[in-house]
Amino acid sequence: MPHFPDNILTSLKETIVNVFWKKDDVRGLFRRCDVPSELINAQDWNAYKYHIVSPVLDSLNTVIDGIGPLRRLLQECLKYKDGDHLLWTSDGQKRKREAERCLEHLRLLVKDHDAAIRTEEEAREARIKEIEEQKRGAAFRDKLDAIRNRFYACFQDNNAQKRGYDLEAILYDLFCLFELTPRGPFRRTGEQIDGAFTHRSEHFLLEAKWQQKKTDLSDLRDLDGAVGSSLDNTLGLFLSLNGYSEVALQGYLQGNRPRLICMDADHLIHILEGRMDLTDLIERLKDAAVQKRHIYVPMSDILGGIA
Repeated sequence: MPHFPDNILTSLKETIVNVFWKKDDVRGLFRRCDVPSELINAQDWNAYKYHIVSPVLDSLNTVIDGIGPLRRLLQECLKYKDGDHLLWTSDGQKRKREAERCLEHLRLLVKDHDAAIRTEEEAREARIKEIEEQKRGAAFRDKLDAIRNRFYACFQDNNAQKRGYDLEAILYDLFCLFELTPRGPFRRTGEQIDGAFTHRSEHFLLEAKWQQKKTDLSDLRDLDGAVGSSLDNTLGLFLSLNGYSEVALQGYLQGNRPRLICMDADHLIHILEGRMDLTDLIERLKDAAVQKRHIYVPMSDILGGIA
């Protein structure tokens, strides 16, 4: 006999697909909820999300040991009160509405159903898992806080050159924390590169500027030249704490295909304050460059879902 009736199972599938936007998020959800690894690995993760989620839930719904993971999946979904976490994505307002519609429908279906009630043993296991997650999350936050404090301390240093070196070290540790496999400063013939990192199989060269004036066109073209002399799957990330001149942003786009994305202090502070995930931000900036030829998108536009 199935653990969940068809209407709840179907609604749960749609909710997972719409609330957990990235496939990595879905995979992480399954792992947190103790979905058997062999069931996770058996799916084609290149397929559409629904074609991944549906067979997993169908299988769990028909085996004895599936009730625990199903209940945990349900509880994880119902923790979301809204879809605000989707606003930064492309077409964020629409994604938010669809996620909230699915959540409301699921809540109505499970309101009087015992599938939403965990047994005492499951509650105990969930508390243990929650404590473990909190410990891991606390360790991450502690490291992020330490990096943020180092960054703010740099503002007290009047030595511009030392500030620049400190910024390089801070960025290196930040990219390590987000598992982007950074590499520190290095020199190629005729070029000084501030750093490099890997983001979802794409290689990035990094240039960081902390100066009084806004970054100008020649700085962007210097990094673009370094990117152009690298392999085809190489892109560039330019971080200018004091922003960019309009001439730089407009003039750069008059040339060849853009190969850079740009961040400023506002982007960096949102990451250091824990309000934005660095890997998600890079992906969002890259999407804007590919889809709209915007190499720079203000943080306010990203958070508002209008970029």
